[in-house]
Amino acid sequence: MRSASTHRQAIFTTLIVVAFLLATCRESKPKHAAVEAGAAAINPMIPPSDLVGVVQDSRGAPLPDALVLAWPKNKRAGSVVQARSNSEGRFVLAQLQPGPWTLLVEAAGFGMLESNKSVPAPESQVLVLEGEGRSLGGIVFGTVARPEPGATVILGGPSLRWSRETVTDARGVFAFAGLGEGRFSIRATRGKLVSATASQVIEKSPGRQAPLRLSLGSGAFVEGRVRDDAGRNLPGATVDVLAMPSDDLPVTCQSNQEGRFTVGPMRPGRYQVLARLEGHVLLDAPEFALSAGSRIPATIRLVRGALVSGRVLDEAGVPLVAVPASVVGLVSGQDEMIVLPGALPTAAEAAELPLGSVARQGTIRTALTDAQGRFEVKGLAPGRSRFEVAVPDKLPLRREPLLLASGDVRDLGDVVVPTGVVLSGRVLDQDGQALQGAQVEARVGRRPTSLPIRVTSDPQGQFFMRVPVGEYALAAQAKDHAPQVIAVVRAGGHPDPLEFRLAVRAGRPSADGGSPPPARVAPARRR
Repeated sequence: MRSASTHRQAIFTTLIVVAFLLATCRESKPKHAAVEAGAAAINPMIPPSDLVGVVQDSRGAPLPDALVLAWPKNKRAGSVVQARSNSEGRFVLAQLQPGPWTLLVEAAGFGMLESNKSVPAPESQVLVLEGEGRSLGGIVFGTVARPEPGATVILGGPSLRWSRETVTDARGVFAFAGLGEGRFSIRATRGKLVSATASQVIEKSPGRQAPLRLSLGSGAFVEGRVRDDAGRNLPGATVDVLAMPSDDLPVTCQSNQEGRFTVGPMRPGRYQVLARLEGHVLLDAPEFALSAGSRIPATIRLVRGALVSGRVLDEAGVPLVAVPASVVGLVSGQDEMIVLPGALPTAAEAAELPLGSVARQGTIRTALTDAQGRFEVKGLAPGRSRFEVAVPDKLPLRREPLLLASGDVRDLGDVVVPTGVVLSGRVLDQDGQALQGAQVEARVGRRPTSLPIRVTSDPQGQFFMRVPVGEYALAAQAKDHAPQVIAVVRAGGHPDPLEFRLAVRAGRPSADGGSPPPARVAPARRR
């Protein structure tokens, strides 16, 4: 009997515990909706799903061409998904894995929004950006000064990530809605006709923008071929023709299977022609003066880009992950910079996309190391270059010159980035007061010809410099003070802070009115 009673009591106790747990789950479910997302994230039975929504301004008006970025919450290394809202402000982030996601939204001229969402979402998401959308519009006239229906109107400028297009109605009228503050450029085309580019600024002040008047006239064209450094035709290259000075609306096309292209129409004036293609580099951008109705031939040459690869390790041979490895093109020993067409990456892109994923073509190329510390820097121009790696809390590494040929593939092997040692201390005057802006330099050993490492003291007289392990001679100097040299400092382990005391330079009275002591070479003084 005792055994049966004990058994019944154990069953009763178990039922009470199960009932309590079920009640707890029911009570916590509405309070902790994120638990469901967390469970979904680890449930392989739930398939990926789309996250749909609409981007609106403060008044509920749709915002077209907004950039929506999403990445798994608290997982910066995860893949970033992006979408672009349509004319109705709607967007679709396709095939997101179940779980919590962070969204970043930005539209030209509006504030940026960050939001957390769970996938799958039960309904369409409404993302509201602070500010009110405005409109730009006007009328396009033909060569006979009559409204031109069916003309294509292009809107661009530094305030937009992408250019936008619309077509004039039967009255020649056009309009662009959902615009934020900024400067915009507008141009109309129809067949071989083109208007001058108009500029309009939307400011904070309320009120309607005056309608624009765009008049069509005869346009010019640039036509030719895109070829590589071996003379082969390059299909699929993007050709941009920019007005000089720029009107922020480049005319663009792509080369066909034979590498041929035709760009236009464009208003008379001076233009620069550029081309871009993955794996290739533009070395020269020809310039042309175009007149009304002219067709200018041009051959654009793109050289095959070089590739530099390798692996970044620390002194112990451990791979360094997510470290930027860069190759910098050099011209006469100086960093080469060129200006290219197109909008800069938006703040949203720059904020969360991996370094290098939105990099624009140019002569400074960067790639992040992977989980094994490996990297590949592609699309490099031939010629003299410099390889460099910058890692926080480690010594900067530079290797030059790196001589690259067209289409070159260069493996640098294992690149070891040493940690080095931090030398620190203070620079004081003879009365023990901090000296701000004093220059402190370190040279290897006692060799006066070695290149120095220089830093400047802060308002508290403190200085910090990271140097390789070894012996150094340190010197400090400040305006109106005699320099001081510390003969030998052994940089290794965790060296004690150093202290410089600089006397007032000879010929200037000291704080107490006496003659200052002469400059000196001192042993290392520890604090």
